[in-house]
Amino acid sequence: MKISKIGLFGKFRDASVAPVLERVRKLLEDRGLKVLIGSTTSAEIGGERIDDHDQPLDQLIDMAMVVGGDGTMLNAARILCTHGVPMVGVNLGRLGFLTDIPQGDLETNLDALLAGRYSIENRTLLQTTVVQGGKAIYEGVSLNDAVISKGNTGRLIEFETRIDGRFVSQTRSDGIIVATPTGSTAYSLSAGGPIMYPTLSVLSIAPISPHTLSNRPIIISDDAVIEIDAFHTPETHANLALDGLIVRELTGDETIRLTRADTKLSMIRIEPHDHFEVLRTKLGWG
Repeated sequence: MKISKIGLFGKFRDASVAPVLERVRKLLEDRGLKVLIGSTTSAEIGGERIDDHDQPLDQLIDMAMVVGGDGTMLNAARILCTHGVPMVGVNLGRLGFLTDIPQGDLETNLDALLAGRYSIENRTLLQTTVVQGGKAIYEGVSLNDAVISKGNTGRLIEFETRIDGRFVSQTRSDGIIVATPTGSTAYSLSAGGPIMYPTLSVLSIAPISPHTLSNRPIIISDDAVIEIDAFHTPETHANLALDGLIVRELTGDETIRLTRADTKLSMIRIEPHDHFEVLRTKLGWG
């Protein structure tokens, strides 16, 4: 892949990242690259912006560089996933499972990137469809997960799960998480879900604090169709969140259908990249 034009995406509407963003931009421009500022970046940060051009994203930039933490990467991923533009992250956050470049080692990593010392991982995206009365009333794509949760109430919610039309379980819990391998180190991990290697073709289903302790997370092929019917009392409405953003309140007469999305997200990994070393470092393993 020839890299000559880079989209620089800053932490969502946060002007405090300006010093780091300006440093990254100068390093890129000093190496002869054209830099356009992405739409997540605060309007207070100057520069030629992608939104100033009336062209498809994949014609404007060869790759995206995201300056922020994993949350910023998720924001940018929602923009990039439909355009086939690969992305790499500069880590300003804490854990940073998605961001590959440490802030303190920018120049070495940029030089490795421009020298072609990188690989591209194609990450599974999750397609979520809310069906009501036989019609789709909402559709969304996420990189990490889709979560049905009880919201602000203290009451448990009850739901039925089916896989490829086959009944799996009826569960009372605080909610349920359907996660991609990328999302297995996010909310799913804190709910006791499994860590999955990021390029596997699988999904995980993990209940959140289930009333029955024998209700455990399961892993299935990502070509399966998951359907969840949420039930509730009149006092208990559930929420649907994609990658941590609440997208709908659920009244209880919907079916949530989850499948692998038709497209994948291309993530750049600068060599040498060792996923197990990342896990050891981020999770404090010995």
